[in-house]
Amino acid sequence: MSSGSTTEIESGSFSGAKGVEGTDEKTIGTPVENKNQPTHHEFPEGGLKAWLVVFGCWCTSFASFGYVNSFGVYETYYLQTFLSDRSPSDVAWIGAIQAFAQFSAAIVAGPIADRHGALVIIWPCSILLVVAMMLTSLCTEFYQFILCQGIFLGFSSGLIFTPSVSIMGHYFHKRRPIAIAIATTGSPLGGIIYPVIMTNLLRNKNVGFPWGQRVCGFLTLFLLAISAVTIRPTSLRRKGALFLSEAFRIPAFSLQVAALFMVILGLWTPYFYLADYGSAHGMSENLASYLFAIINAGSLMGRLFAGAVARKLGQFNIIAVACYASAILLFCWLKITSSAGLIVLAILFGATSGSVIALMMSTLAQTADHPSKIGTYLGMSTFLIGFGGLAGTPITGALIDKYQGYSQGIIFSGAVLMAGAVLLTCARFAFSKDKLIV
Repeated sequence: MSSGSTTEIESGSFSGAKGVEGTDEKTIGTPVENKNQPTHHEFPEGGLKAWLVVFGCWCTSFASFGYVNSFGVYETYYLQTFLSDRSPSDVAWIGAIQAFAQFSAAIVAGPIADRHGALVIIWPCSILLVVAMMLTSLCTEFYQFILCQGIFLGFSSGLIFTPSVSIMGHYFHKRRPIAIAIATTGSPLGGIIYPVIMTNLLRNKNVGFPWGQRVCGFLTLFLLAISAVTIRPTSLRRKGALFLSEAFRIPAFSLQVAALFMVILGLWTPYFYLADYGSAHGMSENLASYLFAIINAGSLMGRLFAGAVARKLGQFNIIAVACYASAILLFCWLKITSSAGLIVLAILFGATSGSVIALMMSTLAQTADHPSKIGTYLGMSTFLIGFGGLAGTPITGALIDKYQGYSQGIIFSGAVLMAGAVLLTCARFAFSKDKLIV
C-alpha cells in the first residue's frame, strides 16, 4: 500500500511487529525515506503512560461525543418548552449542526496535532467547550441554541476528540482496536449520564434547565481537567503539507470515507427520534425519556465487544457486519410499536451502532502508512463523514413532518445504512483480498 507521500518524519522508530490484520508493518509502516530523519516508530503496546493516554481519551470521549449523543433529551425538552412553535425538523438542526461541527473540526485538529502535538489543541479547546456549555444554559431562542449548542459546542468538542484518538495511535498498533474501543466507551456512558442528569434536574422546579445544564458543564470541566493531565503525546511529529491528499488514492481509505458517510447519514435516527416514536405509540413520557440512556447502554456493550474480538475476527469484518445488522434493525423498527419491543430495539441497535463507532477510527487509522499521519487521515475523513451527520437527522425530520409518521424516515435511514455496509465491504476487500481475518 503506497501513498506517494513526500512527508518528513521527525522522530521515532517503527516496529516490525505484525498488525491486527496480519500485515507486515515493515510494508505498511515505512514512509518515504528521509536520510536525515529516522523513519520507524516503536509502539509501546501498553504500559502506565500508554493506558493513562487511553483513560484521558476516555474522558474526552465522555465529555464530547457523550454529550452530543445525549441531544435527544434536549430535543424533546425544547419541543415542549422554548421551541414549542418549531417543528421536529427545525429542532433537529441544532443536533445535526452540533454533530457536523464535531466531525468537521477534525480537519483542523488532526493536522495540527500531527505537526505540533495534541496538547496544543486539547488544553485551550477544553476551556472553550466548558464555556460553550455554560453559554447554552442562558439560551432561550432558536438562533441562540444554533450558535451556542450547535456551532460553538460542536466545534469545541471535535477539536479535543480527534487529537486524543490520534495520540493513541502512537502508543498502540496490535492493540489499537481494543484501546480505541475502550476509550470510546466514554461516549455511550456520557450518553447515559448526561440525559439522566438533565431528565432529573429538569423535573426539579428549583433547578430547571439553566442549572441542569451548568451541572453538566461542571462535570465536563472535571473530566477535561483529567484528560489534560493524563494525555501525553510522544515526540513523533510530521513535517510537509498540512493535508495529505494522497490518502484518497488508497482505495481502502476512500471507500471507507464514502461508506461511513452513508452510515452516519442514517445511524443517528434512533438516537434522535426513538423517544418521540415511543411516546407516539403509547409509551409513558417517563419511560420514553430513558430510551436515550438505554440505547447508549447498548452502545457501551457493543463497543467493548467489538474491541475485544477485533483481533481474532478482524476489525474490518466486525464493522461491516455491524453496519448490516444496524440496517436490518432499522427495517425491523417499522413493525415495532410496543414498549418492550422498543426497549429491546434500543439495546440491540445501541450495540450494533456502538460497534461501528468503536472501530471506525481504528480502521481508518489502519490505512495510514505511518503513525505520524493518523491525525491528518482522521481529520480529513471525519470532516467529509460529518456532512452525513449534518444532513441525516434533518432529512429524517422533514420526512416525519411531510408524511405525519415515522415510516418514511426509518426506511430512508435503513436504506442509506445498507448502502454504507455494501461500500464498507468493498473497502474491506480493497484493504486485503486474500486474508480472512482483516
